[in-house]
Amino acid sequence: MSEKKKSGTIGRKFKLFAGIFLVLLVPMVMDQADVDREAVQWAGRVSSGITVLLTVYGLMAKLFKTFVFVVIGLIGLVFLVSEGHVKAPRLKDAFAARHDDK
Repeated sequence: MSEKKKSGTIGRKFKLFAGIFLVLLVPMVMDQADVDREAVQWAGRVSSGITVLLTVYGLMAKLFKTFVFVVIGLIGLVFLVSEGHVKAPRLKDAFAARHDDK
């Protein structure tokens, strides 16, 4: 019985982290696609808020204990990139330079 409960908890942790990751991925993809800066800022703010709520849920449901520090770091990074304080490397430029070398 204990093993069933453990595997269910791991599945719930993975699903919650996957949801958090997908929510945080939206503003990063918008930034890479050169969408309007203001739209990226709003998407970053909204996704950071949703992620904070999901993280609080994970803490209250006792799914995240020490892993919460990684999630908080990801939230901070996405927020700083979406606000324009940190410049994310452009993947398009990296792939173009790599293609030119061949």
